[in-house]
Amino acid sequence: MITEVLWWIVAAGVVGASAGVVLSRSVVHAAIFLILSLAGVGAIYLFLTVEFIALVQFLIYGGAVTVLILLALMLTRMGASGRPEPLTGAQAPFGALVAAALMATLIGVAVATAWPGDLGGSPTAISIERIGAALFQNYGAPFIIMAALLLVAFVGAIVIARQEDGD
Repeated sequence: MITEVLWWIVAAGVVGASAGVVLSRSVVHAAIFLILSLAGVGAIYLFLTVEFIALVQFLIYGGAVTVLILLALMLTRMGASGRPEPLTGAQAPFGALVAAALMATLIGVAVATAWPGDLGGSPTAISIERIGAALFQNYGAPFIIMAALLLVAFVGAIVIARQEDGD
């Protein structure tokens, strides 16, 4: 009973922090909300008793990706006047329409899906060796591609920042 109440509290916190990421006007505040949101997802993994995934969530997403985002944001410029760009523009109605269509699609799929109920047994223990083997054998190429993409984005941010200094 208490576990379910705590789960709902953490889930509400994740939704609130995620809304803070989207609605925050400050990039730094949005990054802090992102850290809170990702930490909350890691806590939900702990409630699901998948400690390895929770650890990966805390270390990789909560730490490394957030630091990378902050570094990339610090190396890019805000706008021509030095002030933040406006949040809305001429494309705002189109964006709202796309967001509403996406939300309707996701809700429709979630309602139409036959979700399995309680399967009754205890969770199956999977060794870290099996997880590591599956990651390196099946997902090695996507991991390398993502690493290269992040490296190119980071180098691009540095080049843009250096061009600003030379102007």
